[in-house]
Amino acid sequence: MCLKLHRHNNFIKVTGSYFVGIDWVEENELAIQVSPKMNDGFEIDYVKMLNDALSEDDNYEHLTDLVTIHFDKPSIRVTQKKDLLSIFLITEYLNILQRIAKKGLKKSYYVVEENLQNKVKGRILIGQNIHKNLVRGRITDNVCRYQVYDIDSYENRILKKALRFCVNQLGMYRHTLDTSVLDKKVRFVMPYFANVGDDVSIRTIKGFKGNPIFKEYNQATVFAQLLLKRYSYDITVTGRQIIDTPPFWIDMSKLFELYIFHHLKKVFTGTNEVKYHLRAHHQELDYLLNPSQWAEPYVIDAKYKPRYKNTGGISSDDAREVSGYARLSYIYKELGLNEETAPPIKCLIIYPDQEEADHFTFTRTQEPHFNQVSGYVRFYKLGIKLPVI
Repeated sequence: MCLKLHRHNNFIKVTGSYFVGIDWVEENELAIQVSPKMNDGFEIDYVKMLNDALSEDDNYEHLTDLVTIHFDKPSIRVTQKKDLLSIFLITEYLNILQRIAKKGLKKSYYVVEENLQNKVKGRILIGQNIHKNLVRGRITDNVCRYQVYDIDSYENRILKKALRFCVNQLGMYRHTLDTSVLDKKVRFVMPYFANVGDDVSIRTIKGFKGNPIFKEYNQATVFAQLLLKRYSYDITVTGRQIIDTPPFWIDMSKLFELYIFHHLKKVFTGTNEVKYHLRAHHQELDYLLNPSQWAEPYVIDAKYKPRYKNTGGISSDDAREVSGYARLSYIYKELGLNEETAPPIKCLIIYPDQEEADHFTFTRTQEPHFNQVSGYVRFYKLGIKLPVI
């Protein structure tokens, strides 16, 4: 839930969770928007966070539920400056598209209907051929339907059409956001689609289902369909100052988790030094850190809780959660530790702190001295600065 409503006598108390977005409090009457701002006035650059996170390949497996869009609800009218959804979807889509372009566009079989001169290919469409050619005396021409194996498939056309929407919309953000990274991705991707058309019907876009064998392509197609649906499949909607947006929520806790994984991987480049979303006994850790040159491993959890910078402690719920992960016998086996003789595994919570560095200052060669959480044994916390606008 993004909001919790509590009635107290004649008043309603609203408690927010760590989401940003816009939704109806009372449908068609009262809407609420939550912006990515910290308590001290900083506005988080969530686009840079997402771009940084998506520079790590493993993060593409964990984009589910990062953004939730309620197309079933009435749209909400906002100014372009408050349109958080579009730039977020564009950022995800361009990063996915860049991965595909680096490997080359996939060829597929698709059907072409063409009026050929002096030749026949595939099957002659009798009715159309009579209407277009024979009644006009073009006895050597034939309307044919045949298959082609190339990149100009419906799938790539959908991707190209969504790319055009992205290009149109990006121009609206250049005065409020640094779009240079996204512009660079567009320049990289566009040449790969030079021989791909974008003439594809709305019916085809809505009904197209990608091949699950090609995971990256399937993911790109889903995001392309989301983008096109968000703009009602009408490119003239892009670039407007006043727009209608479907209610949506971006999970900032999940985005922070993806962002922290990117920073951990920048430091710990060895094989399996950082294990991500490790499952054990129906539970799932954020990260299991086992640096080859540190004395001990860590169970790490990312908590998007800025309040942790102002206190030496953490919530008892968070302490129980992370400590519980560190006591699982499976984790001891994964680390090659004897659960009877090894000391308790160290725990570390990473949280946002705008007074800290914007990267991890430690190295993979020497274990640092983290700030110990008061009242707990072998339990530590670490702040990291988030990018701001």
